[in-house]
Amino acid sequence: MTEMKDDLLDWTLSQSSNLGFSDVLEIKPLREQASLRNYFRIYTESNSMIGVISKSGSDENKLFEIHSHFLQENGIRVPKVEAFDHQKGFMILEDFGDKVLQLEINSRNKTSFYQKSIMAIHKIQKCKPSQSLSKLSKETLIEQMRLFDEWFFHGLLGLEYSTKEKTTLQNTWEIIANHCLAQDYVLCHFDFEFRNLMLLPDSELGILDFQDLCVGPYSLDLVSIMKDIDNPLDKEDLSEYLEFYLDSLLTEQNKTNLTIKDLERDIDFAGFQRQFRILGTLARLHLRDKKSFRLKDLVQTLRFLCEDSIKYDELRDAAKILKNKVEPKLLKTLEAIN
Repeated sequence: MTEMKDDLLDWTLSQSSNLGFSDVLEIKPLREQASLRNYFRIYTESNSMIGVISKSGSDENKLFEIHSHFLQENGIRVPKVEAFDHQKGFMILEDFGDKVLQLEINSRNKTSFYQKSIMAIHKIQKCKPSQSLSKLSKETLIEQMRLFDEWFFHGLLGLEYSTKEKTTLQNTWEIIANHCLAQDYVLCHFDFEFRNLMLLPDSELGILDFQDLCVGPYSLDLVSIMKDIDNPLDKEDLSEYLEFYLDSLLTEQNKTNLTIKDLERDIDFAGFQRQFRILGTLARLHLRDKKSFRLKDLVQTLRFLCEDSIKYDELRDAAKILKNKVEPKLLKTLEAIN
């Protein structure tokens, strides 16, 4: 970490004349992230900035820069890229502060935060996607869900399928992918969680971690906050915020063809795709990348998947596998790790 900070310091100082400062007073590491990037807050005599270090030559920073310009041009509040060196893997971003919605949300401001977040989703969905953005195909949707197999079911839990169970899960992923494909496709942030949303000084929302911007099902970003791991909603609140989405859909996007029943089903199926993917991704983060701070999120992610999938006849067999075989093993595994 010290060598990494020193390298970032040297590079940041080389950018000082372009960025309008003469000296760096301090560099502090920020909270651990579920990625291979490292984030630092850089203090100068005049302001603070965010330093990002990723793998040298990685396309991730380049995509971040491209998407940042695109979203800013469309009036969406994302950090400005102040300087970059893609070969070295360095980037300096505008500092949005520390007010992450994940940590700021409470019973008093919850409705306001959800409404602000829903309006930000509308704003993203109204953008015309560039031709270069990837579109979530059926193959991609299923491939992402297969992370559950390799890293979570087999890798983390050490479980094996019976022939019947394997067929059931494969058929389930096919059903989920087909339902997602049947939805309207729009611009998606792809990781629109409260941990990636910031409350700015002017009370507007700032949006982070948009490097996976893509074209996908309209409900994918919506379910990311409706089924937020850190803020599970009760049925009453969920209905209220879905109604708000539908009401604002008419004014913001001039669409009236959705019913509340359609919306509930759509977010459930986009949620299933997301939850299978997240279970695999977080297990991989622990096993491959040696980052274990998100293991605690596995329980709620699996709970969402179990509770919502059992409602649908075509997913009931898979729901039973998840509830009766996977959930008990997950709890034992986490107990052993801790």
